[in-house]
Amino acid sequence: MTKRLYQQRRHAYQVNFANALSKMKDNVVRLLTLDPPPGLLQRLLCAIASEVEPIRPDRTFPRHIKSTKPKRFHPNYKRCR
Repeated sequence: MTKRLYQQRRHAYQVNFANALSKMKDNVVRLLTLDPPPGLLQRLLCAIASEVEPIRPDRTFPRHIKSTKPKRFHPNYKRCR
């Protein structure tokens, strides 16, 4: 649905995964009940398809990865000598 809606634009678009996951976690229980509200799935799909982000080639930036090795003491709790 996203490709069809945004095919005339300059960049290719993809669904924003964080927003889609947020919308799904709010409605997953309603979808799994025996009698879901009518039109819920269609509204959910339209809401997810409207939250898109462009795919920009060559737009990667180095991430600052924190060290996984924990420090021995937190600075506020250092031992005094």
